[in-house]
Amino acid sequence: MIRLYIGGAGSGQRELAEKETGRKPDIENFAILSKEILSKGGSPQEYARHLVQENPDAVICSDEIGCGIHPAEKSDRIWREETGRALCIIAAAAGTVTRVFCGIGKRIK
Repeated sequence: MIRLYIGGAGSGQRELAEKETGRKPDIENFAILSKEILSKGGSPQEYARHLVQENPDAVICSDEIGCGIHPAEKSDRIWREETGRALCIIAAAAGTVTRVFCGIGKRIK
């Protein structure tokens, strides 16, 4: 089953994922990966669809980038929107989704 850990930057997603699963996450920060995909002209949503189909046991961590001040730069707004939509795809397919705050996980799915 896919496991998704999400929280603010530096909230301890990776550490909690390792503690709960006994292994390193397959993706340590999906938000950064999403930015790389966009910079190469790719689609984070398509990547997410492929990821959940091909890796049904993936452990995925990501920073939350959709909260806070609306980015001034258009490219940052696109990144934020695309990342959020891709994470929705991953969350829908995940067996568990855990929100991490100060290293403490709260299972939301």
